[in-house]
Amino acid sequence: MKGAKALKIPFLSKFADTKNEDYMVKRNADGTLDGDELLRERDQESSFRKLTGSWKTIVMIISCIFIGYQMITARIGTPIYMKHLAIHLGFILSLIFAYYPAFKKSDKGKPSILDIGLILITVVTTIYTVYNVEPFNLRSGVALMPDYIFGAITCLLVLEATRRVVGNSLVILAAVFLLYAYFGRYFPGVLNHRGYNIQRIIYQMYLTGQGIFGIPLGVSAGYLVVFIVLAALLDSSGLGKLFNDAALAVGGRLKGGPAKVSVIASALCGTISGSAATNVATTGAFTIPLMKRSGYKAYFAGAVEAAASTGGQIMPPIMGTVAFIMAEYLGVPYGEIAMAAVIPALLYFSGVFFQVDLRARKIGLTGLTKEEIPNFFDTIKKYGHMIIPMIALVYFLMDGFSPVYAAFYASVLTWVLSLFRKETRLLGPGLTDMCVKSARSALSVGIAMATAGFIVAVLSMTGIGVILADNIVLLSGGHLIVALLLTMVVSIILGMGLPTSACYIIAASISVPILTKMGVPAFQAHFFVLYFSVISTVTPPVALASYVAAGMSGASTNKVGLAAFRLALAAFIIPFFFIYNPAMLLIADSTMTIVWATITALFGTYLLAVGLEGYLFVNIPLWTRAISLVAAVLLMAPGLSTDIIGVALVLVIGVTIYIIRKKGVAKETITG
Repeated sequence: MKGAKALKIPFLSKFADTKNEDYMVKRNADGTLDGDELLRERDQESSFRKLTGSWKTIVMIISCIFIGYQMITARIGTPIYMKHLAIHLGFILSLIFAYYPAFKKSDKGKPSILDIGLILITVVTTIYTVYNVEPFNLRSGVALMPDYIFGAITCLLVLEATRRVVGNSLVILAAVFLLYAYFGRYFPGVLNHRGYNIQRIIYQMYLTGQGIFGIPLGVSAGYLVVFIVLAALLDSSGLGKLFNDAALAVGGRLKGGPAKVSVIASALCGTISGSAATNVATTGAFTIPLMKRSGYKAYFAGAVEAAASTGGQIMPPIMGTVAFIMAEYLGVPYGEIAMAAVIPALLYFSGVFFQVDLRARKIGLTGLTKEEIPNFFDTIKKYGHMIIPMIALVYFLMDGFSPVYAAFYASVLTWVLSLFRKETRLLGPGLTDMCVKSARSALSVGIAMATAGFIVAVLSMTGIGVILADNIVLLSGGHLIVALLLTMVVSIILGMGLPTSACYIIAASISVPILTKMGVPAFQAHFFVLYFSVISTVTPPVALASYVAAGMSGASTNKVGLAAFRLALAAFIIPFFFIYNPAMLLIADSTMTIVWATITALFGTYLLAVGLEGYLFVNIPLWTRAISLVAAVLLMAPGLSTDIIGVALVLVIGVTIYIIRKKGVAKETITG
């Protein structure tokens, strides 16, 4: 906190040439906290050591080798699958023990003796695993005692690394499942199973493709790191500046312009960052002060940034990390998932934008002055070429390239284009710094994937997933809406303490079988779980994105959390219509059905904003707000009959507003 400097506003003439980090301050003049400090305080993933001396150099070299290995194998292919995953996990574990202290009082500048010991053990276990893959296969899967010993060590290393990066919640959840696998014979009723001895559990977790080295870690090793590198390259080469400045130039002069800038910038930046809290800490560093300055209350400014940043994880084309996992589980091309996510993302951000606009009109806000807005054409001239890699990525994905190839070639193109301008040129220190940031960003995702493998494996071993699905179907009485509500609650609760990727894997493993048993297609079921896994970051009482935004805005965490929840309310409704109206996911008999569903849903989203804000040209009474909310749900719901009733209610609202305005004019005339 010491050595703080105030956030400078206006920043306009220099903004396009200054990295976002320059605006990340320790403490602003008004006492609000820096986004980086808040992340380090609240988000365990961000509380890494700031290494110094020789250890900084060592970790830099390891990070560059790690990223180099991932990029090379993305292009020329990987070694044997299990070897590739073991090498990937070895890099992740080694970097975690170097970066993350075991205890709060541990040295923050260099690894301790314990950490060095764990790094050495990691290296030994990784070498053993890599060189034992082929002999193990030659023995037809027969395990020897060293296999069990190294398997147990690997499991403990993964759990300890998870504790350091992700926190206790995921470790406890994994431990509960592992204990259930062992003590299952003592559980009553439907939870009872024959139980497994320790050797069998270690075998399943370490020597098969269902535990640590299962699909989740496979996605991390195969897709995620390459896309993390792409995101880091795009950000370092000026795309973030392009998005921020372009949003400011386009929306800055509108009523409540800074809040609209926040929505646009967070949507664009969020698609390449994939982390709601990190997105708040970056884009929020300049949008939150601007919103407060333009007249929005501090809690609302923080809520806008939290809600908008959360949506970045469902914003195509990159969509954070979970979309890759979904593609792997469903066995469909990633491009198909990205395309299906377009309309839901449009509705989500429209819902936030509409509420921001109505709030601005309700309290009479104006936009920024001309001097406070960067020149749009100058911005495009400087950084417009950096949009080319995003276009190329979409083209590659739509043209049938694998996600890995698409990301690899988009990364190469991004690096080449970065050389065009001196300030974005990624050579020497700039390139190594990008590798270090990319490697560090991959740690939390990678280790969460490995730990999620424990849970997925236990669900498979014990059959508890199928048993729970059967019993919840019975509990719901065959009513799909009950099963959907239960699924929503499970996803949100898990998301309160877990990274989005881990939350999605666990929630999908438990909930998707429930929905598919009730006749819901797997594609829609996975999207349903995905949405609620994502929006848990703005769902009170534990909402990391809201917490960071509250600290940066200087407002109450609870007020920001509740306001962000209200701004994101459309996201709590839209997933239900994935199930009942798959046209929103581009699943329909005709294009016209999709177009009509989108139009009516947009009108419904606007009416939702009207009902929540209580304003449409004039302040509307409570009963009219209630009608607006009902009409919103009816228009967002599928079916001609609901649309007709929704339109009828819109007419009622219109007549009510006309009467209120007419009375207001008459009163002014009499008074005058």
